[in-house]
Amino acid sequence: MIIELIGLPGCGKSHISVLLAERLRNAGIPASEPSRRIGHSRTLPRLAAKSACALIFLVLHPIRTIRTAFAVARTRQTSLKNLVKSLFNLLFVRGLFVLFPQKNRVVLLDQGLVQGCASVHFSACRPLAQGFLASLPVPELVLHIRADQETVIRRLGKRVTGAGSRVEENPAEQLSRYAESLESLSDRPSLKVAEIIEICNTGDGKNLDEKLDAAVEKIVQMYQSSR
Repeated sequence: MIIELIGLPGCGKSHISVLLAERLRNAGIPASEPSRRIGHSRTLPRLAAKSACALIFLVLHPIRTIRTAFAVARTRQTSLKNLVKSLFNLLFVRGLFVLFPQKNRVVLLDQGLVQGCASVHFSACRPLAQGFLASLPVPELVLHIRADQETVIRRLGKRVTGAGSRVEENPAEQLSRYAESLESLSDRPSLKVAEIIEICNTGDGKNLDEKLDAAVEKIVQMYQSSR
């Protein structure tokens, strides 16, 4: 089963993914984190891995790749750079859905399809078409990680990613737009997300532990019922 973590850049998705994976393994549930491992590697290995995922999706599903490209192009991105980046990230995530088997394990994605579509919306003049959204495979569970803007800006300031994030270039101005993009996707019925759980990551360790324990309990129940 696929669990996707969504939220603003810098809200702590990757950190919480690590904590969830550890808790799940302690509960006897095999868990993998392909997007986090790829996303936190060095620049060249990261680009190579993302390109390989996108290429594999292209080879295995050429028609879906073309439809994805047309869907992103119709959003009228504000620049060619944004068009290429949005499409590349979306194809990378679609490749992850194909490459990593979901049976008998939990796949945690800190960069998944909901987040990828929100990234497309972030620099679009038009939203993604409802028909395209309805055609996408969706995770069984979405964990929406929330943190206040001040905390997010502080965390982004400490990053040394080299990834060229559009939000990192001017977080004070861009975070509100990104939040709107996420909200528009998480509320979209065409995505057919089974359930969304809110987790606040504001530095309160006790509250975060309680939320994570509740999320793990839910995931374990879903995992056991799906076998």
